[in-house]
Amino acid sequence: MLAVTFAAVWPLALLLAVPLVWLLARRGGAHYGGARLTGAAVLRSLALAAIVVALMRPTLHRTGQDVSVVYALDVSSSVSKRFLDDALNWIERIDRRHRPAQSQFVAFGDRAELLGSLAEVRALTLATGDAAAPGDDSIHQGATDLEEALLRALPAFAAGHARRIVLVSDGNQTDGDVWRAMLRLQAERVRVFAVPAAISADSDAWVEGIVVPEGVREGAAVDVEARLFSRRSALARVELTFGARTAAERAVTLSPGENRVSLNVRFSRAGAQDITVKVSAQDDELARNDALTEDVFVQPRPHVLYIEGGAQGAHHLADALTAQGIRVSVATVQSLSADPRLLADKDAVVLSDVRAESLGAGAAQRLQAFVRDGGGGLIFAAGENTYGQDGFAKSEVERLLPVKFEAKRKRQDLDVVLLIDRSASMRGGKIEVAKAAALATLDLLEEEQGLGVVAFDAQPHEIVPLGPVGDKRQAENLISRMTSSGQTDIYRALLHAQRSFAESRAEIKHIILLSDGLTAPPPADAVGAGGGSRGPRIKYLTAESQWPRYDDDMAGSFRGIVGELAAAKITLSTVVMGEGPDVKFMTALAQMGHGRTYIARSDGEVPSLFAGETRRVRGDAVVEEPFRPLVKAWSPTIAGVDFAGGPQLRGYVESKPKRFSDVLLEAKKDLPLLAETHYGLGKTVVFLSDVKNRWATDWLGWPGYAKLWGQVVRDSVRRDPGDGVRWRVTREGRSAHVHLTALGNDGGHRSGLQPRVRITPPGGDSSVVELPQIAPGSYAARTPLGGASSAPWHFELLPGADLPAADVARAGSRRLFYTYPDEYRLLPPNLPLLRTLSEQTGGALAPRADEIFRSRGDGGITNTPLWPIFAGAALLLFLLDILVRRAPWRWSLRRAR
Repeated sequence: MLAVTFAAVWPLALLLAVPLVWLLARRGGAHYGGARLTGAAVLRSLALAAIVVALMRPTLHRTGQDVSVVYALDVSSSVSKRFLDDALNWIERIDRRHRPAQSQFVAFGDRAELLGSLAEVRALTLATGDAAAPGDDSIHQGATDLEEALLRALPAFAAGHARRIVLVSDGNQTDGDVWRAMLRLQAERVRVFAVPAAISADSDAWVEGIVVPEGVREGAAVDVEARLFSRRSALARVELTFGARTAAERAVTLSPGENRVSLNVRFSRAGAQDITVKVSAQDDELARNDALTEDVFVQPRPHVLYIEGGAQGAHHLADALTAQGIRVSVATVQSLSADPRLLADKDAVVLSDVRAESLGAGAAQRLQAFVRDGGGGLIFAAGENTYGQDGFAKSEVERLLPVKFEAKRKRQDLDVVLLIDRSASMRGGKIEVAKAAALATLDLLEEEQGLGVVAFDAQPHEIVPLGPVGDKRQAENLISRMTSSGQTDIYRALLHAQRSFAESRAEIKHIILLSDGLTAPPPADAVGAGGGSRGPRIKYLTAESQWPRYDDDMAGSFRGIVGELAAAKITLSTVVMGEGPDVKFMTALAQMGHGRTYIARSDGEVPSLFAGETRRVRGDAVVEEPFRPLVKAWSPTIAGVDFAGGPQLRGYVESKPKRFSDVLLEAKKDLPLLAETHYGLGKTVVFLSDVKNRWATDWLGWPGYAKLWGQVVRDSVRRDPGDGVRWRVTREGRSAHVHLTALGNDGGHRSGLQPRVRITPPGGDSSVVELPQIAPGSYAARTPLGGASSAPWHFELLPGADLPAADVARAGSRRLFYTYPDEYRLLPPNLPLLRTLSEQTGGALAPRADEIFRSRGDGGITNTPLWPIFAGAALLLFLLDILVRRAPWRWSLRRAR
């Protein structure tokens, strides 16, 4: 591309003098010939024009076609030396073949150096250390700074040439930021052609990182995650040590790429301590990166206050929590109500089987403040005593919890009559199941509640007259004597039950009918007891299996008696059992009687169906039947506990989860068992079975019992007592990043602080760094690290006017281990980085040689000033003018005339 520009246009006005030149030439040139006069005038005009153009200062702009190349060579430890030698030979060949206008070389590791020839690159002496000491100008192989390498190449390009960088690297930068350099390269029209480099080791495994759960407590067993990287599949042993003591180890098979290995350890003391993870892999080529050390700040054991409302069983959970490394203080409900200081040093409170009326208003308010304002945890476990009277429904304690309890009816206002089919179809084990069902119902009723038991075949037989159950012994004896015989007449049984309720004054009157539904039809003239007739005697001539099954006429014949029961507010539910039962008929009876129908899938299920129906009609939320918890949602609270393979619980309490609660376990579908929620600064958890030797008796010897409750407590305890000051020190490349957050008692950010940290390097002198504020309540600073060392860097938070010593003591000190530099993480070539860098600058990844040197019209612009040429032309024309006018041959011409 060619172009000419002018710096000024005003000299064009001087061209107006050209006519004057001609005029003066005519007047003063009488003694010249016409040809000489014209020639002189032309020369003077051209000289004037040349002066005008020179005064306009013209410049010629021309695009250069020459190519200038800088070969940037990664000489860090991660690049294979053999590959680097091959790359130098390749560069020598293509440079000799394509002959660029200029070739320069940049060798880089932790820093970059510009060199003039391949011979200088080959003669370069490299330092194997991780970082340069003061005054050391060698290139160290312990780091890769792509940004400096690319920027160092820019001054090497010749002006006006097309600019090319051939980057030979694995693209794994450990220092600098290559994207800052890319913006500069784009602005200066430099194309990058990246050649991915081979890694220095083909078989290597190293520790990439160590992940320790936040808030580790003394005595707690936690899963530490070792993040390992392997170049290939290999057998390996992973070991975690506390100092010289091995805490855990595992044999694993590493896969190519990242591997995560969990190691379960227990921290036996509080405070700062270091843990080291080491991997020993088969055919490992580099030992420098096999171990990594991290600092862990372990908080003191959580302190739990355990309140047991039952007479016995407190030691079960207390022993399990103690075995899990949790400090437990056991107290009574009366102590919690009487002593306001009881919660002062506690991180969580466990209420187990506590009666609502035993918690005074003051105790409930202190629990609320403990959770909401103090950030403590409240764990509420149910039990047989928890739901006496109206329980915790609509109480101050319920307001804290993630569930709502249902208020129950008064239990004394209930009369139940059991109609049990004792016909021939109930012989054998079925009559024993029926007895068990009657006994299960008896066991649920209180002394004031009424129970009647009627066994029926062709005629009803009153086993237990309807009345208060009392001490239950007599009823148990009568029920146990039931036998089976005869045929079935459900109508007469219902008629007998109707008469039994004649004197009942209970608010709730209910019948539970157990049968297969195969019954004789009622007499045509049958009426209820209110009509004064028992109906005619019936002679049974056929077997029960031949009796008619459900149809509209059959249902209609029972509508009278069941309707009278409903009118008297006596409800009827049916339990269907037996072989080939008439389910439709039994269902129709329950529908007419405003009750429910239960179908026993097995004979053994009948007692629990009776018990469940009894609880339903009396409004009882307590369900005492075996069940296995169902996992509803995953949480760290229940992680690693095998509920499917564990034993069953024997009871639970029905409740409803609140809108924003998290249900982790269910007892039955849509019935929560373990739920949690946040309340203010703290957390509350509810467990709707018990934790002792009634409903959880099969859990007490199960390993999952202690593990679950240890995790529940640790996930609920107070996080930051008092003013919350948290800080951490992390390594980012060859720098340490210190970050601190400060919260007040109200949870708000504490801004305007001036926190200071004393930093002590290994074997060096301490320095104090102030952490500037970067966000509300957030402060941070970055400090450079020297070379890797087995000794740690020490960081101490210093107390001040705005950071009391108590806050600093709770926050603790930190240590940072720089075990090995990032250069020894022999990751595969970073192809995405190299590809993006190449494409964004107009180059290519893994290019052919002709692509590098091809002319793309991107050479530099050469600017050539033209005014000296025109000034010289003006001078030459002026001299010619003199020559024409003053040359000697003019006299000879005059004499010739």
